[in-house]
Order: sequence, then C-alpha cells, then structure tokens
Amino acid sequence: MTPLSPDAAQSVAGTDDVVRDVVLQAMRLANLAREDSAQLDVSPEAPIFGPDSALDSLGLVALLLDIEDGLRGIGCEVVLSDERAMSQQRSPFRSVPALVAYITSVARG
Repeated sequence: MTPLSPDAAQSVAGTDDVVRDVVLQAMRLANLAREDSAQLDVSPEAPIFGPDSALDSLGLVALLLDIEDGLRGIGCEVVLSDERAMSQQRSPFRSVPALVAYITSVARG
C-alpha cells in the first residue's frame, strides 16, 4: 500500500460512504459481464464472497482489481489481496460492510 497524504487519508478513511460507493460501483460493473442468473446483489449489506454470494474465486479477484482501480480514482492506493487481507480470521471479502471497514482501516494505516 502506498501511504496517503493526511488529507487524502482523512477523506477516504473518514467517509465510509465514498468507499462503499466504489465497492458497489465495481459490483455493478461485474454484473455487466454476468448471466442474469448469476448477478451479484448490489446493496450496502450484500454478501461479496462466500456461501451467500454468486461470486467464485476468479470473480472475486476481478472484482478486487476493479475496486482497487476505483479507489485509485479517489486517491487511495491499496492492494486488497495481500497477506494482511488473507490472514484475517474473518474474511474482509465476506460482505460489503466488512470490505468497506477493511479498506478504511487500511487507508488509515
């Protein structure tokens, strides 16, 4: 992860809504390439990865790359599929709220 300037870190880390919008937009984009029967639930409480999601591991990787691109667009350089994320006791990829919380905690440093 590239450290953010104090102003950028505060604007990203202090605003879960901004991060949530990036995550939800990436999910909407993922749905453009998915069959109707395999659409992701795009909502603030939606599951992302696990038994309640239509997303497989390859889809998760693609989604994380899109989220990283979206975050770069708002001045937040993070790598979501790093050792820190993978070593969490509870996956930060299980739901939108979990991923938003993880991203904002990483952005805060």
